[in-house]
Amino acid sequence: MLEIDKDKKVLIGCLAGSFLFYHTARQIYSYMSVKPREWVPVGVVKSLHIFPIKSCKSVDVFAFKCTKLGPVMGDLEDRAFMLVEESTGKFITARQKPKLVHVENYMTDGMLEVTVPGQPKLSVDLRKVLQNKRTIRATLFKNLKQDGYDCGDEVAKLLSDYIEEPNYRLIFYKEGLYTERTVIPDDQWWNNPVPKRNDDSGFTDLAPFHIATDASLKVLNEKLDNKITMRYFRPSIYIEGCAAWDEDKWAEIRIGDAHLECFAPCTRCVLTTVDPVKGEMSKEMQPLKKLREFRLVPDGKMRKVHMESPVFGVYAGLVNEGYIHTGQTVYVRYKPTAF
Repeated sequence: MLEIDKDKKVLIGCLAGSFLFYHTARQIYSYMSVKPREWVPVGVVKSLHIFPIKSCKSVDVFAFKCTKLGPVMGDLEDRAFMLVEESTGKFITARQKPKLVHVENYMTDGMLEVTVPGQPKLSVDLRKVLQNKRTIRATLFKNLKQDGYDCGDEVAKLLSDYIEEPNYRLIFYKEGLYTERTVIPDDQWWNNPVPKRNDDSGFTDLAPFHIATDASLKVLNEKLDNKITMRYFRPSIYIEGCAAWDEDKWAEIRIGDAHLECFAPCTRCVLTTVDPVKGEMSKEMQPLKKLREFRLVPDGKMRKVHMESPVFGVYAGLVNEGYIHTGQTVYVRYKPTAF
């Protein structure tokens, strides 16, 4: 009888221990599952930028509205314009013509104002552009097609003369025009290098919002002989206060009422070698060459897509619209791992 009681005690002890282990494991799992999904303050907005004409000079603003088309403030729309060759529709950027980064561009009261160095400001009445309804079919990345309204002969001549290439036209995208740019499901993104967007409009490379951080720039500058500014990377949202490369792990971003989803690392090309002050490409191919030494994506599906294009910053798309301004706190939700 005594032996049976001892067995019962052992059995009860085992059951109690199993229960405690199970309960503890569940608590740990719950903590690990929920904790990364909490909103965590990581820094503040250092500066905001809108690029009306793709590859041209930015307009630095105190605030803008996050929309499905990207940053918008008043008449200013991010990358609403692009320069294309008239007969082929092939677009041109500062990758081919670095001096484009010196072209000043601004939108106000239905007018686009364009200024190239050494020439007086030229104004384009966008209401007349829309009334004329002359469209040009642009050829974008991966030979995707997208229409834009022709902005007229005057601005075409001004910009063609400036880049010393004939027959280039400035086109203006508005919703409703023909486009082949569509959204790719998340589970297909890394297997399909076609640009993914959370809308199907505008002339951005991949997403409406390009986001970069001050801490990551500081780490890069520590490795460079000649220091650079964030203008080399042309972000729309510049954040300070977080840890270097923290953006690799961001899943979502909330700034005020605006809610963004981070869906891909921002891979970089030769455009980062264009000095925004000189309007010239670096002969040393910096900072791109240095980034390739330590910021390539991991081997696997991502490397097959991005190959030797290094990562600096993150692409984000819209979840909820909202105005944001400099100095606002930035909250993020983290992914389990980077990339």
